[in-house]
Amino acid sequence: MFYPDMLSLFMAGMFPKSFGVMERREWIDHSQDAVYDVAIVGGGITGAGIANILSQNGLKIILLEKGDFASGTSSGSSKLIHGGLRYLANLHLREVRTLLKERNYLSKNTDIVKFMNFRILIDPYSWKRETMRLGLITYNVLSGNPEFPRMKRNSGEYGSEVRGYFTYRDAWSDDCRLTIYNILSAVNAGARCLNYARVVSIKNEGNTIRIDAEDSVDKRKFSVTARYGINAAGPWSKKVYDLSEGKNDISLKLSKGVHIVVPAEKAKTQSAIVFRSHLDQRQMFIIPRGEVTIIGTTDKFLNDPDDFSVSEEDVNYIVSSARRIFPSLSEEDVTYSYAGIRPLFGNGDDPGSISRGFVIRESERMIHIFGGKLTDYRYAARRVASIYGKKTDLKLRIRSMPLVNYSRPHISGKELYLYEMNHECALYPEDIVRRREAFDVYRKDRGNSELDLINSLFEDRENAHVISPKS
Repeated sequence: MFYPDMLSLFMAGMFPKSFGVMERREWIDHSQDAVYDVAIVGGGITGAGIANILSQNGLKIILLEKGDFASGTSSGSSKLIHGGLRYLANLHLREVRTLLKERNYLSKNTDIVKFMNFRILIDPYSWKRETMRLGLITYNVLSGNPEFPRMKRNSGEYGSEVRGYFTYRDAWSDDCRLTIYNILSAVNAGARCLNYARVVSIKNEGNTIRIDAEDSVDKRKFSVTARYGINAAGPWSKKVYDLSEGKNDISLKLSKGVHIVVPAEKAKTQSAIVFRSHLDQRQMFIIPRGEVTIIGTTDKFLNDPDDFSVSEEDVNYIVSSARRIFPSLSEEDVTYSYAGIRPLFGNGDDPGSISRGFVIRESERMIHIFGGKLTDYRYAARRVASIYGKKTDLKLRIRSMPLVNYSRPHISGKELYLYEMNHECALYPEDIVRRREAFDVYRKDRGNSELDLINSLFEDRENAHVISPKS
């Protein structure tokens, strides 16, 4: 159920709790006053989903995120909620079915996951026509839509190499906002979620664990005690595992996926486009999002989970690949580029061949989750909650969980930014510009027109970091 404005939230008795700098400070002040049932490390979509399901089961939860919520992989995705059509090539039918069920649930039960049409181009570099038809038949059946796909002939929309295209439906979302919605659902259920709280040590103390952390806002150290810990740190999950378990026996590979953003008129399309690069036959997406079009992605191994840099080589690769669809596209058209880092559990020399699924490992007081995707975060949260229930002999509500029962009211401008500061714990201007609103991605001007207003709202706040307009 969605509430479009502040008044209807108030009338329904569901006005969200205050969740800003003062509440956060108070939670840290009293962090040692109680023993939590679970401490979660990681405030991306997986950690947010786990905090959501456990807090909605009445458990006392605290979540620690070293940056802002969704500041890692959960803001660097393709923004797609999809069933993984390409996984059918490896006969991962169960995984695809799970992803499609999650996609359908999110589209029906949130206001930020919506369907769009996708066109799969058939050309000399693509999948064979009959192979794609069979794959789409299977995909449609697994999603509960037994529509028979037919290839439409290219009528001049694309270059002469393109014979035609198949159309299917999948969904998109704002990855940052989906993460924030889960964080707020958890907070409104009683969880304490702390951004800018970096974990520095995890120690087993018999029947509990102690986590020492640093608050980078007020420049102080604090600690929390919990009966169990959950490691949902995404690309940093191996570091957290090594920190808590004191051993180095987990193989986690990291792959960087880069996307570029161009003005919509530079890559104009009504439907999203799926194609294979003529350079290396990697699958790529062209996704229209209002003022802009997002194009990606690369897939390269790296060693540092903090390396979100985008190289000129990455941009050139994406532009060169997409230029076959939009011949006039150039590197000068790119207004923004961003990288997401995929944690891949497994071995292999090709990042594209390693499973995108998640793996769970547990020890006496810790549950570690490695890998995973934006689309299946609820499934991952249920799996973790089930394991926690077995470890503690608690009967938890798992089915159809976690519920996403928070929705941002339909407000704008100053009222919206103040709301995000006071109810979504935006501590710095960049938390609004780059994550709560993601102007960097979705606006042609990258939010330059809003910066003066947003910065002014933070001027009187302690420790505010003012970001400069972008060139």
